Amino acid sequence: MHRNRTRIKDLAEELGLSVSTVSRALANDKRISERVRNDVAILAKRWGYTKNPFAFNLNQNRSNHIGLILPEFTHHFFSLALKGIDDVVSEKGYNLIVNTHNDDHIKEAKAANALNSLLVEGIIVCYASNTEDNEGLKFYKDYILSGVPIVFFDRIFEDLKASYVITDDFNGAISAVDYFAKTGCKKIAYFCGPEDLSTNFNREMGYLEGLRKNGITNSDILKLPWNNDIERWKISCRSFLRDHDIDAVFCFSDYIAYEALCLFQDLNINVPDEISIIGFAGEPVSKFTRPRITTVTQPAELIGKRAAELLFWHLENPDSKAVFTESLPTQLTIRETTRAGF
Repeated sequence: MHRNRTRIKDLAEELGLSVSTVSRALANDKRISERVRNDVAILAKRWGYTKNPFAFNLNQNRSNHIGLILPEFTHHFFSLALKGIDDVVSEKGYNLIVNTHNDDHIKEAKAANALNSLLVEGIIVCYASNTEDNEGLKFYKDYILSGVPIVFFDRIFEDLKASYVITDDFNGAISAVDYFAKTGCKKIAYFCGPEDLSTNFNREMGYLEGLRKNGITNSDILKLPWNNDIERWKISCRSFLRDHDIDAVFCFSDYIAYEALCLFQDLNINVPDEISIIGFAGEPVSKFTRPRITTVTQPAELIGKRAAELLFWHLENPDSKAVFTESLPTQLTIRETTRAGF
């Protein structure tokens, strides 16, 4: 497939010059006549040619660069996913260029445009949580239309035709509710994540299906919405606990589970005798609390590895229109914030 980005080779063919002459002209090499330098500059501007600041293999017409856009580095999940991606990229002889967006769609757009200017061969992305609301996926659609493959991981946006590697959040949530039910819990709450994340939707749907499966009558009032301001979230949580008599809480993430555990301890609520807690992801924080947090563990490094392998499949099959969605299984890791099974 011929991508739409202008190459030095395209400029050379149009002007009837060699690739090396055009390359030197673009570098303003004085050994090239002023007339030729001007002709090259005018055509480059008209065709929207973007100079690659990295060494570019003109003979193979590829940059050997793979772009990666992550929400952040601090979450252990993304660090492990990065390791899985980097192992595959390095093995293939490519270089990895990493950007983060901190769930800021404007920063995400800048990162995507920066990678485009570097002529990356393909991109692996975990997009910003507010991307959909801000129609920020347009630049990813443009990438795909220009022949640059993209693979998304962890978060899915069904309106964008691309390959994805995700965790089976739905069944992971069911396994958490199953365990609560097995240990005698009947009033099970869900402490939500950001509403605009597909991961939150799938975990919430799994939570509701788990309640149905175990014959537990419940309603939406046992859901505590997420608030990015943790102090406001704690105030809402205190109010929630006053209004609802719960004996278990399934949390969108281990970080929410950690905040819940700390608050319960401040309120002298015994965990797990009075309220059991299960988090999600398998972050290190779940192992370092006292009591240690039971969690639904994700195969983060494998997710990164599979995302990179899928990207290289697309690079090796540029004419294929096929897209793939891989859903990798989770594992319930039992620790000390849940009661022992009967």
